[in-house]
Amino acid sequence: MELEKLKEIWTSLDNRMQQQEGLKTVIIKEMLLNKSDKALSRLINYIYFGVISGIVFLPVLIWGWTLSSTAMSRIVVPIVFLFFLLYIITGVIQLLKLHKVNFSNSIKENNRIVNKIVLFNKWILIITNITGLLLFILMIIIALTSISNVEPWKMCALIAGLFIGAIGAMWEYKRVYRRNFDTILNSLEELKELEESDEK
Repeated sequence: MELEKLKEIWTSLDNRMQQQEGLKTVIIKEMLLNKSDKALSRLINYIYFGVISGIVFLPVLIWGWTLSSTAMSRIVVPIVFLFFLLYIITGVIQLLKLHKVNFSNSIKENNRIVNKIVLFNKWILIITNITGLLLFILMIIIALTSISNVEPWKMCALIAGLFIGAIGAMWEYKRVYRRNFDTILNSLEELKELEESDEK
């Protein structure tokens, strides 16, 4: 009789432990999904802000170009315009891809989408850096030629603007993109491990 009671108590304790483990797993999954969702929302909001800012800035560039008279302005402003246009286009592409991420879908699918966007961002960073460097070299060449009558303060302002832009791009990549994408990818990896342990 006592043995049967002990068995019942043991079975009851075992069931409770399993329920607690299951509850703990559900809570961890929920926390990871919330963490990923917040990181995704931050990325989407930031890119929307960038795209809208770029669209607002384009008419200002066109207006500045129509008023410009120096050779530097005539060459540099269209390049900056194309640069912002590229920024807007890549931002829209990123938004379209990020909106495909759905945490109710499979982890494997979300992981694939996020990794593709991360790779896309790395290429954009490389293209941005090369474009910035070429723009910098172009401005130096124009300033040194006799065709341009660029005032020294304008040249310094443009060079400072390029350096600030380069630093801003690196900050944007590391603090906004890389940090949030790492959060999403790490959470997805942990969710995958939890799923695999549940299957066992």
